[in-house]
Formats: sequence, C-alpha cells, structure tokens
Amino acid sequence: MLNRILIIVLIIAATVGYGLYQKKSLETTLTGASKQEAILAALPDTSFYTLDNAKFALHDVFKDGSTSLLVVHFWGTWCAPCEAELPELLAFMKTFENRQDVKFLLVAVADELPKVQKHIRAVALPKADITWLMDNDNVYRSVFGTTRVPETFVFGKDKKTLKKYLGPQEWNKPLFFRTFDEFIQISNSKL
Repeated sequence: MLNRILIIVLIIAATVGYGLYQKKSLETTLTGASKQEAILAALPDTSFYTLDNAKFALHDVFKDGSTSLLVVHFWGTWCAPCEAELPELLAFMKTFENRQDVKFLLVAVADELPKVQKHIRAVALPKADITWLMDNDNVYRSVFGTTRVPETFVFGKDKKTLKKYLGPQEWNKPLFFRTFDEFIQISNSKL
C-alpha cells in the first residue's frame, strides 16, 4: 500500500515538475521572441488607397493638428472573425461621432472592391470620422508587421503607437471606453 502511494506521489511530482519546466520554457521563448521581433513603435510613413482608388497617406491625418487619436483597423470581407467583430466596432465608433479629434481608418486587406462596397452598404455606419481604405499590396504585412486580421493599432498625436490589439475584440466593454479616454488624455498631454 505504501509503495502505491509513493508511486502516485512520484508521478504527480514528475507531472507538476514537467509542467513547470514547460511553462518556464514557453515564457523564455516568448520573451526572447518578443525582444527579437520588430515592434511597430510609430505610425509608418506609408499609403493605402481609398475606395475611389486615390492614394491616402497615413501621416496626412495629422496635418491639420486636430487629430489626437488615430485608430487603424485591418479587416477583410473574407475573414469571418472580422465580419463578426465589425458591427461591434462600428457601435464603438459611434460613441466618437461628435469628436473631431478621433479618426478611424478601416483597411480592407487582400480584398475585392465590390465586396467591400457591398459590405459597407450592409452595415449601419456611425457618423464618426471613418475612412475606408484598401490594401491589396500587403502593406499591412511588410510595414505594420502583421500577418493576420483583424488587428487594430492606436496612435497618438505624436504618431507613436499607444496600443496594438490582436484578433477580434469585444469593443462594447466599458474597459475600451475608459482606455480610449486615457489614450486621448495621454496623446494630448505629450505635445
């Protein structure tokens, strides 16, 4: 009986020890990887195209000095999580419709213009300052360093990255409203 208990304790100890070893190994790998990866520190000096095929330079958003916060959201009509997230994101944007200092750029990646236009007509659009853009040149991959959508970047008035959101978000959570208010305060206090 004592031998069975000892064997069970040894198996549990070995399992816990191996689990801790794997956790430490994973943390080391993630920490090391994040130090080696290029982190987007500021808004890249790049361009996309509007739905009318006009070139749109990202830095132009800040030219008039009224923009405190720029939100760049990458999505696609072919992306199920993007389509599921978009109505909630648009509802979140609606809370900013009377603000001139927050701008939203929604960039459709690797998409077809007719599909994007059809999708835009199908969703209820807020009056917030939204610019719809296309990226069929994969600028989001080479310049923003992202390989999947949806993904959202938030930039301050100084064009520095304030936050990067990976994957679909639950935009209606109170945390996002508080966080964006803090981003605006931070952005306005830097300059």
